[in-house]
Amino acid sequence: MRIIENSPESFRLEESSERLSAFLFTVAVILAIVIIARHLSPKQLINAFLFAGAAVFFRRKAQIKLDKAARHCEILRQDMWRQSDRSVPFENINDVQVEIMRPDTSVQIHSRLCLETSQGALPLTAGYRADLDRHIELREAMVDVIFSGRPRPAPLDAAKLLRAAGRPIAASMRA
Repeated sequence: MRIIENSPESFRLEESSERLSAFLFTVAVILAIVIIARHLSPKQLINAFLFAGAAVFFRRKAQIKLDKAARHCEILRQDMWRQSDRSVPFENINDVQVEIMRPDTSVQIHSRLCLETSQGALPLTAGYRADLDRHIELREAMVDVIFSGRPRPAPLDAAKLLRAAGRPIAASMRA
């Protein structure tokens, strides 16, 4: 997830896998052209269809816009075939959490941002990324925008997050 805009009017974040999808789709098209141009067996087109299918499968996008003037958060998520659009007023947001994936047997720590609202948790992205420190930085930037003019939640400690997620060795390495 990266910051697209941080102006007096709005704060925008975006995460996308469109480059990967575009690459896979390009490979599928090139494969199909080569197979057809060289009059190869039509069975070889299966590879092109697999690449095209992977391009659709890995298509994900999340856009988060924090409108500072209107004091609301717009979340647009697009996963494979479905698209969801939500709008949450800042008053309904209790906290911005960094959620660590469980169970995670990887050496890396996978996390994502999540809004804690009065209705429950609202993940900002579909997938997890191996970038805990970056997510904590983004969380602090979002908290600055959302909680301006009202009491803000306490800053997050990476070691405490890791201990709560059942990763005591990773937590002790950060302490």
